[in-house]
Amino acid sequence: MREVNADVIVVGAGSAGSYLAWRMAQAGLDVVVLEARPLDDLGTNIEVFHMDRRAFVEFDIPEPVEPERIHLETRSFMWSPDQSVREKVDYPFFVMNMPLFYQRIHSYGRSAGVLFLERHVVTAPIIESVADHGAANHAIVGVRGHVAGEQFEVRGRLVVDASGMTGALRTKLPGDLGVETEPIDSADVYSCCLELRTETGPEALKGSNSFIAHKGFWNRSYGDDVIIGMSQPADYDDTWRKHAEFREEYFGDPGRVVGRREGKVPFRRSLLSCVGPGFLIVGDAAFQNRPFSGEGVVSGIAASAIAARVAVAALKSGRAMVGALWPYNVEYFRGQGAKFAASYAQLPAAAELSRKDIDYLYRKHVIFAGEDFEELNTTYELRMGPVKIARMVWVLASGVLTGHFDGLSLCRLLAATRKAGRLKKHFLRYPVDPADFPGWEAKALELWGEEKRT
Repeated sequence: MREVNADVIVVGAGSAGSYLAWRMAQAGLDVVVLEARPLDDLGTNIEVFHMDRRAFVEFDIPEPVEPERIHLETRSFMWSPDQSVREKVDYPFFVMNMPLFYQRIHSYGRSAGVLFLERHVVTAPIIESVADHGAANHAIVGVRGHVAGEQFEVRGRLVVDASGMTGALRTKLPGDLGVETEPIDSADVYSCCLELRTETGPEALKGSNSFIAHKGFWNRSYGDDVIIGMSQPADYDDTWRKHAEFREEYFGDPGRVVGRREGKVPFRRSLLSCVGPGFLIVGDAAFQNRPFSGEGVVSGIAASAIAARVAVAALKSGRAMVGALWPYNVEYFRGQGAKFAASYAQLPAAAELSRKDIDYLYRKHVIFAGEDFEELNTTYELRMGPVKIARMVWVLASGVLTGHFDGLSLCRLLAATRKAGRLKKHFLRYPVDPADFPGWEAKALELWGEEKRT
């Protein structure tokens, strides 16, 4: 059996795990990353993606250059279902090649001393009794798995699950370590299907465009090529079928297809705790992707930046047990996590709006307004002051009275807004002391309408 020892073990070499590994190695820790797939395969299923320009400054990552950088977009557009209204969104982002981005982050990690081990499939955690402030407690002290038919064992002071939404390690933990272990439900997964087209002609739509009512988009790709995409809470076959319906309704059959790409993202509330004894969870493994877009690269890196800072301090001061790692929970859930919780509470009501409802909101510049989406991308939330709320309610009520907006939709939106407010307020009170977490968790589950699983 192959045996490896390190300070930090990261399971998964995607953006969140690789960024965390890089930062922890820069702090002088010995870090190993275990990836089940060949490293060069990462990102090839999607290939082209968007990343906020501001993220490179915020997380101290050099901006991409060609060929990783495909375009810099400073403005995109959102279309009403009847295409009578086009809202502009002024927000800069890079159109990038995902495999090359992953390879660049890996190179930064290697330069800092990270050991990347590909084709290493993790099958189980190693849990042992360790001393914690004079008492013996169980902690995760490593992982076991296999590579090329050979068993391996890696031991460390901290283990991080960054394996994506399947939670390769999280779902194998016993239920008494304070972490939710249930696998993601298929109903909480979105399929994303992308069609790369070329030679679409001079009359084709330009730039990056979203059609929210359809969960579809027309975006720039390499050169003058385009990507027609669709995200749906369905399997690939159903999503491709809806993709074809969307394309034919709006664009016909432009140019010719040069490639198809597909992937899946989690679409559900985040875990309520991302900390265990000797253990952290980041990125899609913790369901930390943006509710309003499904994007998880920037939001996962944001969580990893917090986790790395907290974990470095914990490891340099002693063992990374729950108390030392808990500030990661507090900072994350009182920040990005609280905002995402509110968004997830509101989105089901928005998803049930009819095309007629959405057309009305576009015409009235309510909810589907360009400046609102600029704010969402910048702050991850919409600040709803009394004047803005009053105008929204007046517009919606007027729509109901004139027959332009459905009364049941209004009731759903108002109920969702109230729920979102309660959830955000609760997350902003995330407990500083782990001992207070069970009571906080019970209230959170009540607000989500869930029961605690045992």
